[in-house]
Order: sequence, then structure tokens, then C-alpha cells
Amino acid sequence: MAYKINNTFGTLLVTLADGTIDTTTTDLTLIGKGYAGFGEALNENLVKLLENFNNTSAPNNKVQGQLWFDQTNKRLNVYDGTKFKPAGGPTNSTTAPTNAVLGDFWFDTTNLQLYVYNGSAFTLVGPTTVAGSGVTQALPETVKDNTGANRDILKLVANDAVVGVVSNLAFTPDSSDTVGAALIAAGFSTVAQGIQLSSTVSSAKFRGTSTDSDALGGIAAANFLRSNGNDTTSGSLGVLNDLGVTIGGGSDITMSLSSDDFTIAQTTQDKDIIFTVNDGGVTTEALRITGSTGRIEHLRVGDLTVDGTKTIFNTTTLSVEDNIIELNRNISSNSGMPSYSGLKVNRGETSTATEQNLYWVWDETFADDGTTIHGNAGGAWTAFKASDGDTELEAPTLVDVRANIVHATSTSAQYADLAERYEADCHTEPGDVVILGGSAEVTKCQTDLSDQVFGVVSDSPAFLMNAQAGSNDTHPMVALKGRVFVKLKGTGKAGDRIVSTLNGEARVATASECNHFNVLGRLIKAKYNEDTALTECVIGVK
Repeated sequence: MAYKINNTFGTLLVTLADGTIDTTTTDLTLIGKGYAGFGEALNENLVKLLENFNNTSAPNNKVQGQLWFDQTNKRLNVYDGTKFKPAGGPTNSTTAPTNAVLGDFWFDTTNLQLYVYNGSAFTLVGPTTVAGSGVTQALPETVKDNTGANRDILKLVANDAVVGVVSNLAFTPDSSDTVGAALIAAGFSTVAQGIQLSSTVSSAKFRGTSTDSDALGGIAAANFLRSNGNDTTSGSLGVLNDLGVTIGGGSDITMSLSSDDFTIAQTTQDKDIIFTVNDGGVTTEALRITGSTGRIEHLRVGDLTVDGTKTIFNTTTLSVEDNIIELNRNISSNSGMPSYSGLKVNRGETSTATEQNLYWVWDETFADDGTTIHGNAGGAWTAFKASDGDTELEAPTLVDVRANIVHATSTSAQYADLAERYEADCHTEPGDVVILGGSAEVTKCQTDLSDQVFGVVSDSPAFLMNAQAGSNDTHPMVALKGRVFVKLKGTGKAGDRIVSTLNGEARVATASECNHFNVLGRLIKAKYNEDTALTECVIGVK
């Protein structure tokens, strides 16, 4: 009678006729009733079961639940009804297994990485780097510090290089410790609290957007200028481009460079540029450039230097608060002195002589007459009129100067005597006693006790009459009264009367020699030298 062979679920696998065997339904030999020599087949079945069908290839007639030991990979596999799967380990293959179930492992033999099936896809377990690449992962590690204490850190490794360290404490690694020495060599001679990048990794930086920072480039965040609010700086501020600075919501003021020329521009039509200062707590306008006219309408100036050939003040009244107005400031020597320096009053067109321009100037062309009566060795203050044009100063005409009282040397004398010029018939010197007569107006006195004595030749009179009569050589200045130096011969005491003697000299007279006509004057100071010498006397005092 034939055997009916069923599986564990009761499903018929095969019907075996008596005296036969079946080697195709399963990978075991199924033995029918009365098969001669069944013992060999039975024993081989037991061996196959014992070794789990050990072979280099999978069994051909597998049934669900069947075991197979992969001789090549030394792995035990089980048939799930579709394929053989490792029993108790991952599937080793170059591609992800199909028909995976939750929890299945797959080892990628190409990249040498382990994956687990999450129910929908395989996810990487590790390692994070593929085969042939360096280690790239975060590694926990314990390192000794320089006090011998163990410190737990997290090393951030990319392609075998330690690029960062995470630590909850700051410390110095122990260089004698193997791990500590390796950490120092990786660029961490000291470990900071928090996240620290390696000093040996070129251009190591945090990339991306940060919500906050304590410092930038080692400079505290509070030391940077804000662009969206009021701020100040204690350092210098530079704008290293020619476009410069723009001020105002409408870009009203610009400061810029063009071909190294600096420009401050008010771009709003008809608006002014105003410069103000704090003058004693009061805001004071120092300069205003009016936009509607393009002119400086208001200017407060202290020291002002104007370079150019002509400066024009277009104003009704010029008010100068300074006490000195200096002309010809650029003149450093007499050779560079212009002929005329002073003030000009423009009287209009030159249609008539009365409309000529008027001048009050220092006339450098006024010649030195050999005296000091003009107050300067050449030149004099002069009032004149002249025609307009380039040649206006070539032929000036003197004009009158009017005043109530003129305070000058004539009324407030610098010297002590009253003198007048007289023509002399001989050479005279200061201190000579002269008389009226001779071949001219005066001559040097040659008579002792002369009753014709007239005066004494002076060199610095307080007031000079007949000043334009001639020069000192032809018309000496004869002192008629006052203090003057006299050529005195012999001694005398203060108050002694003086009279004439020979060769234009004077001497002290005795009381019996004196009369109303021959006394010239008196000594002011005593004279103790017998030789003739200039001695200060007062003349005109009998």
C-alpha cells in the first residue's frame, strides 16, 4: 500500500508507491514501503539533517523552514519560502536584500557597512565611513589632564583627522599620557570648555549662521559698530573708497573723492550747508553756504589768510574788529617793497579829473633828503589822487589832508630845541656857535665874548622851521632856544653862563664878563675836562 507523505501543516507532498524512493520532492530521499536497501538512504538523510545540507550552493528542492549551511561563507541559512536568509546574522551582499522584514540585518560587502531594516528601508548602523575612507565620526574618549585627573571628551573626527573637541571642562592634557600626547599633536595643547576647533587644521571655522557670539576675531562683540542704530567708536574710522560717505534719509549730503579732489555736496535743491560751534554754551553759526545763491552768506573768521592777486568784498559796510590791518605781509626785504602800499577809494569812472581815485598810501618812492625829519630813511605817508587803470600810480597828484588837530613831532617833540635853517658861508658841525653875517646868512663865530652870538648848530631839533630851505651842508639847522649840545672849551659847573670864543666854540664866563648881549646860555651839567667837547647846555637863557 502506497505511503502518503504530508508536511507539518498536513499538506500532501508526495505519494510513494511500494518499493520506490523519491529524490525530487525534497532534498531528502523519501523511501517507499518494501524498498530494498532503504538503510543507506535513511542514514544519508540523517547525515544531511545533521550537517544542515552543508554545501557551497543552496539545496535545489528546499522547503520552507529548511536549514542550509553555506560552506563558502560559513553561514547557517534558513529558507523562508522565498529565499535563504542567514539564521541569527546579517545578509552579506553587494546590494540590499529584497523581501526583508523588520529587524533584518544586511552587511554591505562593497562598503563594509552594516544596515538594519526598519520596516520600510535599510538604515545604516555603522561604520559611518565607507571602505577605503578614513574614520569620520564622533568618538568618546577619556584623557588625563596635567593634574592626573581623567577627563571625558568627545572627539570630532573627519577622514581620520581630529577637527574638534567637545568638553564640559577646560583643562590641559598630560603630554606624558599616550592619549593626551595624541590630543596635543592633533592641535589641542589646551582644551577649552565647550566646542573647540583644532589649531592644526588649516582655515578651521564654524560655517553657517550664528544667533549670537561673544567675540569676532578675538574682539568683544560690544566693540563692533552697529549698522541699524546709534553707535560710537573710540578709534579712527576710515572709508577706503572714493565714494565716501552719504548722510541723510534722502542722501542729502555726500563726501567723496574724484581724482583725489575732495568734495562735500548738498544734493537737496536750495538747501544750505551750515557750520556751527559751541561758543560758551551757545550754538553759534560760524559759516553758512546758501544753496539758493551758491555763496557764503555768513562767515566768522579769526586769523584769515587769502592768497591771490585780487580779493573783492561785495558789501555795503566792512566792519573789522581787529586793531591792526597788515599790508604787504609777504615782503621780507626792502628790495621787494612795492612803490605804494595803503588804501584806495574808488570814485567811479574817469570822465573828469574830479572823479579820479583817491589814495592814502606809504610812498616808498619819496626820496631820503639826508635828514630824519620824515621819520624813515626814505618814504612817507602820502595822500594823492590818480587815474584808474594799469598806469594809475605812475603820475599821482597830491591832495589835501584835513584834521582838527594833528599830533605829530611838531607839537609833541621828541627832541629839545627850536631850530631854523639858515644859509651858511662855511662848513659847520653840530655844536658850532654861529653869528649872523658873513657872505651868507650865518657864519661860524671867531670872536671871544662876541655880542653878535645868534645860536648853535643842532642835529636833532624838536621843531624845524624853514625845513625845505636846503640841506645840512648848505643850510644848517640853527638852534635858537632850548637844550642843545655846544662845543665847550674848558671846565664849568652846572648853571655857569657861557659865551663865545674862537673857532665857533664856547666857554664859561666870569660874572664881570657877562652882559645882556654876549651871554649865549647856561651849562646844564658840570664839565671837568679842559678839552673841547660837546656839552649839553640850554641856550636863550641869559
